[in-house]
Amino acid sequence: MSGRITFWYGCNVLRHGDIIHICVDILGRLGFDVRLAGGPDYCCGNGKDANLTAADGMANRTVTKFNNFQRDQVVAWCPSCHTHMTDFMGQAYKTGFSLDHLVNVLYEHRDALSAFLKHSVPMRVLLHKHMGFNGKVEVNAKVPVLLRLIPGIEVIEDGYAAPGYQCLMLATVLPAMEDMVARTLRLADRHHADAVVTVFHQCHRALCGLEGEVGTKVFNYVHLLAQSMGLNYPDEYKEWKKSGPRARTLIGEPRIAKVGVQFFERAVLPELVKRTVGLSPKSKDRNK
Repeated sequence: MSGRITFWYGCNVLRHGDIIHICVDILGRLGFDVRLAGGPDYCCGNGKDANLTAADGMANRTVTKFNNFQRDQVVAWCPSCHTHMTDFMGQAYKTGFSLDHLVNVLYEHRDALSAFLKHSVPMRVLLHKHMGFNGKVEVNAKVPVLLRLIPGIEVIEDGYAAPGYQCLMLATVLPAMEDMVARTLRLADRHHADAVVTVFHQCHRALCGLEGEVGTKVFNYVHLLAQSMGLNYPDEYKEWKKSGPRARTLIGEPRIAKVGVQFFERAVLPELVKRTVGLSPKSKDRNK
């Protein structure tokens, strides 16, 4: 047994259930006793930073719940949750647990992980990197090591890392987002990459539409680990994104009703029908 952990999957279960299931399966195979925590009841409060009272209440509630679990460690997969716990929540309230990031955990157990990576995934990949979070967890160096454990994978060595700690940070600065997408496409073409591989779920959400729009395949790194392990969890979000306006039919009204029609129409559908930023005529010129 590797330890009793809480896997903190944040607030993105509605969009990335496949990635969460893969992470839980991998942690289980590595011998961890995993307890799940996520959704609104375990919010880090990152979205409420402008309202300190609300953010403080969320921080207090989440830390208290984690303490009550009496587990050795909380493992986050979201860079926002990890950063908020490190810089705010864990500073304001006493934590009875250590905090780590999923990439660190997989890296530390890479020898055990490699035993489960039996299926070849012949692919030449370009890792989509950011500068910011790498100062807290060395994801830009460790994720390539994890990918190279997969038979058949070739990871391209390229020094470009986008600003910020995930694509969400660029979304409010349109020229920066356009430049990042154009540079990513240009690098993928220059290096003859078969796919772009993301580290974070939010970056995956921002870039996976490229597959349907320009034919550039996009995977999250855990998708490739899953392929090599023989785990079958379809990337539904990418299929929804590729379908654009037809996404509603793919998802189905019963599933939409479960999350709330108003929430779906306000928060999810607009991002599914929106084309990837960076594919405007101006950006296409940059990509030549």
